[in-house]
Amino acid sequence: MRKIIASALLVAALGVPIWANDEPDLEIINKIRDEGFNNSQVMETLGYLSDVIGPRLTGTPAMLEANNWTKDQLTEWGLENAHLDGFDFGPGWTMNSIQVHMTAPRKTQLYAYPISWHPGTDGLLEAEVVYAPMRSKADFEKYKGKLEGKIVLVSRVRAQREPRNTVFTRRDEESLKRTSEYNVPESNDTNDLPGWVNFFNFGYELEHFLREEGAAAMVKRSPRGAALIEASGYQHWEGETARVPGISMAAEHYERMVRLINWGEDVKLSMNVDVTFHRDDMKSYSTLAEIKGKGRNPEVVMLGAHLDSWFVGDGAVDNGAGVAVTMEAVRILKAIGIKPKRTIRIGLWGGEEQGYFGSQQYVMDHLVTRPVNKDPKLKYMGPYEKYYGQFPITKLKGYDKFSAYFNLDNGSGKIRGIYAEGNSEAADIFEKWLKPFHDVGAKTVTLNNTGGTDHEPFDDVGLPGFQFIQDPLDYGSRLHHSQIDMLDHAYAKDLKQAAVIMASFVYNAAMREERFPRKPEPTPND
Repeated sequence: MRKIIASALLVAALGVPIWANDEPDLEIINKIRDEGFNNSQVMETLGYLSDVIGPRLTGTPAMLEANNWTKDQLTEWGLENAHLDGFDFGPGWTMNSIQVHMTAPRKTQLYAYPISWHPGTDGLLEAEVVYAPMRSKADFEKYKGKLEGKIVLVSRVRAQREPRNTVFTRRDEESLKRTSEYNVPESNDTNDLPGWVNFFNFGYELEHFLREEGAAAMVKRSPRGAALIEASGYQHWEGETARVPGISMAAEHYERMVRLINWGEDVKLSMNVDVTFHRDDMKSYSTLAEIKGKGRNPEVVMLGAHLDSWFVGDGAVDNGAGVAVTMEAVRILKAIGIKPKRTIRIGLWGGEEQGYFGSQQYVMDHLVTRPVNKDPKLKYMGPYEKYYGQFPITKLKGYDKFSAYFNLDNGSGKIRGIYAEGNSEAADIFEKWLKPFHDVGAKTVTLNNTGGTDHEPFDDVGLPGFQFIQDPLDYGSRLHHSQIDMLDHAYAKDLKQAAVIMASFVYNAAMREERFPRKPEPTPND
């Protein structure tokens, strides 16, 4: 018995859970909390990314600046092998300026942004406006021969509805309870790609139709109200970028023009849009760095967030917050001097907003290969869609050495728990790892899946990839992809809490006795 107790004490002294049962090492947790809560640099990191560098659209000089700044910062904090990891993407694009006015039946300024990867107007453009809402190729026929030289309003006007009064919210116990309850899938087919592919392809088809008809420009209605503007475009492949100028306009201004047209008024717009395409380097990049594990070829634990953003705001909440939290997590671990069993690798991904380009490239370079889906419908899609669901999955040498990946990309709200992605063994482990953080509001584990973040390329090939549950704040209601995604909407207490929990999870995964448990490997019938 004395030998057993002595051995247990020795193991505890080395920083490994005493009985290797995934109970967290509270001595290390204390150090993580102290460093993360009392010496935090998370807001300084986020402030530089969002205020100094600003928006980081994939392929742009600003994105490359962010890549190099994060690489240098991680190196300064003591991480090793910091480098940029490239992927094919196409030209970058930046907005320089935009002015839009309605000039008839009266003159007034309008709020709008150019749609990314659409050209500028090459000076002032003034033309008659026509309303031609199109939602599918079937709508094209009715407008043939009617759009030449016109500025075309292509979005339908929605029925008026009262706004919700829930702009800023935090999860309450009822919300967390609903999240924790498992949603049994109604169908074996959970593939949601077809809707995304159809949306993506229609953007190309619509622009091609307007080009053929000789339209002067197109105007989309922003999907948000209250003059919030989203102007996301996806025609970034070289040789496939748009040729028709396109803008996204505040919903209220767009709908006023439609009303005027419906009342028989002649509506005219003047537009002056200046943009720049960047073709010096057709690749874009992710930033990677690591805290090396023990031995010559240790297993790997990863954490990450996407570094790219859309261009209308500063990318503070989506996803500068996630980048700052993950960078702060590895800074904390270096500051307290851990010596991890496994390598801890951070991935700050590029191209997430256009379809997981950076994280998918990492998976295909280091973990698996899959056949390419040659369906013509995927012509304009990125690697994630072209590899999704393809078999066989051929494992690369990094597959068996990979332990787990943890992602943060649901705004700037604090962590309330984690999605276990149907992995029951993981859920049991996470319950233990969250216990030291019940006092800061993180205690919910759900077996449900979540989507839309860079954990998916890992999970799709049978590797443990996870996204945390977060407080929504005003992320979905007004910040997501809008021009007010700025530092004002990120809160130090939330980001400090998230960084401490991220650091703890990564440390626990790096130090546990066994590689992190996996779900059954995907099969062609999944």
